[in-house]
This record gives sequence, structure tokens and C-alpha cells, in this order.
Amino acid sequence: MIEDLINVTVRFIEAIAALMIAASIVAAVAEIVLAAVSRGLRERTTEARLRLAERLVLSLEFLIAADILKTVVTPTLEGMAVLGAVIVIRTVLSLSIAYELRRAGPKTIEKCP
Repeated sequence: MIEDLINVTVRFIEAIAALMIAASIVAAVAEIVLAAVSRGLRERTTEARLRLAERLVLSLEFLIAADILKTVVTPTLEGMAVLGAVIVIRTVLSLSIAYELRRAGPKTIEKCP
């Protein structure tokens, strides 16, 4: 019973993360298209990229949370190892994106509307 509840919760969290990723990509494409139309593509591309990175970091955090919940119901050592590897990969991606955001500096991020 509890395993079913956890599995449903995991699927729900994964669905939220997938929607967040899709919405982030659509928003980034829209920002780039608007920048290209207004002839400010070069200046606004970095801002759009940083906003996309922020959104993707949040989405990855949701996916990591779902993976942690999966480990609760994973009965085999092999399954736990696979989930551990996925968590490590997603965490490295999240940290690298966060590093890129910090490296861009607060001046660039403050310009973002």
C-alpha cells in the first residue's frame, strides 16, 4: 500500500518536472524569437540562457527528489546503484548549471526582467 502511494507520488513529481522542462524550453525559445524580432538577439541571448538555466536547475531538483523517493521502494542493490548513479549525474548537471549562473555574475542576472 505504501509502495503504491510512493510510486504515484514519484510519477506525479516526475510529471511536474517534465512540464517544467517543457515550459522552460518554450519560454526560452519565445524569448530568443522576440529578441531576434526586436534586433536585440546578441544582448538578450545571454539573459535568456541564464533564465533557462535557472529553470532547468529547479526541474532537476524535482527529478532528484523523485529519485530519492524511488530508493525507498527499490528492493535490490542493483536498482539502488542505478538510482544512485542517476542522482549523481543529475546533481553534477545541477551544480554545473548553478556554477554557470554564478560565473555570469549578478550584473547579468539583474538585467533579466
